[in-house]
Amino acid sequence: MKRRATVIGFRRFAACAACAAITVAVGAASAGAFEREESFQRTIPLDGARRVVVADSRGDVKVVGEKGRADILCEFTKRIRGRDQEKADRLFALMDIEIRREAGAIVVEARYPDRHDRDRNILSYLMQHFPGMGIDITLTVPAGFDAKIVTSSGDAELANILGSAEISSASGDVAANGVGGDLKVDVSSGDIEVSNVEGKTFLNSASGDIEASALKGDVGARSASGDIDLSAIGGDLSAVSTSGDVVVEGVHAVVFSGSSGSARFSEVRGGVAVTVSTGDVEVYAVPQAAGNYEVRSSSGAITLQFDRPMKSGYKFKAQTTSGDISVNLPIDVSQMGRHRLTGVVRGGKSFVVLEPASRDILVSESEERPSMD
Repeated sequence: MKRRATVIGFRRFAACAACAAITVAVGAASAGAFEREESFQRTIPLDGARRVVVADSRGDVKVVGEKGRADILCEFTKRIRGRDQEKADRLFALMDIEIRREAGAIVVEARYPDRHDRDRNILSYLMQHFPGMGIDITLTVPAGFDAKIVTSSGDAELANILGSAEISSASGDVAANGVGGDLKVDVSSGDIEVSNVEGKTFLNSASGDIEASALKGDVGARSASGDIDLSAIGGDLSAVSTSGDVVVEGVHAVVFSGSSGSARFSEVRGGVAVTVSTGDVEVYAVPQAAGNYEVRSSSGAITLQFDRPMKSGYKFKAQTTSGDISVNLPIDVSQMGRHRLTGVVRGGKSFVVLEPASRDILVSESEERPSMD
């Protein structure tokens, strides 16, 4: 059965200059299933605000910066799906967004019936039978704003924000492209994809992959269960991975700790401090100045390739528990054995320590990298 729904009226907020329903759609997707969806717009005056906060526990959120904009355009879509049309309409009518001002920020929050209706027991029962209920929110804000997004069950997207940004999601993917200040992303279950950040970047995913590029400042990355793939980092990297592979291309200094998974760092301009419990480690360095290189892998092979020799030189130490050590260096050897090699390369201003690998260690300053086979 299909019918046209009546547009639900909304309470006007003092912060809203306009409120309009722009689409109406109701239908039965399959036998016995009722679906309803409506989209709306509100225009929010700034009144001196320089920051926006948007929170949504059951829908997707998107915040986009627009140069020259003098207000905030709030577009949101209410949707519900279930088998009982009457009860679905009741829940639908109680769904709304709330707009308020807090300490110089405009706060936009999706409002659901479980928070505001007195008959919580009945509504809790109904919501279990209407899993498709949610409000998706898109905000177009002045580009110079700071932004914060908080979602519980939904994806978060941010673009073209010249200020700083913060995104947290309990269950959903996060994407951010174009942040002029610092960026912080914290995800419990979901992937992170980030690009073009001018300030510092911190990325944390308890369960999901992290992919980021063109990050001009220092970067912190943590993944409990997932891969980390980073490129074009202007500053230093501090990263932790409990379970997953790590690939980094283009970075200054690196500090990394990994429990399970391989790690590969290329075009490293500064020093390296890497510790891996299980997995191979590869470092391809292009030193711009003196720096220390310390790599430890309890169970794995270590490869260190200087694609650009460090002119100031370094004190060298390599040790394995059961593998071989192969070097192609202008080294003055002080101690040599099958599983241990120490010496000095050129001036010896810095140090290189590679241990205690359970497999082979390969170190070279030549253009041709040794084979791991």
